Amino acid sequence: MRHEARQVPSWLIFDVSQMKNIGTTSSGTVIVEMTAAQFAALSQLQVAPPAPPAVVKMSIAEMVGYVRERIAKLSPKKKEGVVRSISAMFQFNGGIPAADVEEVIRRLQKEKFFAINETGRVTYKSG
Repeated sequence: MRHEARQVPSWLIFDVSQMKNIGTTSSGTVIVEMTAAQFAALSQLQVAPPAPPAVVKMSIAEMVGYVRERIAKLSPKKKEGVVRSISAMFQFNGGIPAADVEEVIRRLQKEKFFAINETGRVTYKSG
């Protein structure tokens, strides 16, 4: 097998006597041996981390509609399951405050979408 000679970028060529231990990665800290000039060149190549997704704030009425469509498919049997399901629906949008979860549940009950008895059992309207 024959190996071809490859051109090495100049920033990769370094003098061992001028090495420094520097470096971090997105997954943790590592020790990298390079000169300060090489480190400066490398840091210019780094890309900024992506911005977090924009959080879209829904009104309570919009939340009720959003939850109604999804909770019908999930149909949790206890109030705790309803609360967990609603919280999970909003986990990637910045979360939902507990007060808003309770308000959504209250409005769904008022619409007679479902009923929750004293023991926490959920009954869905038929049809």
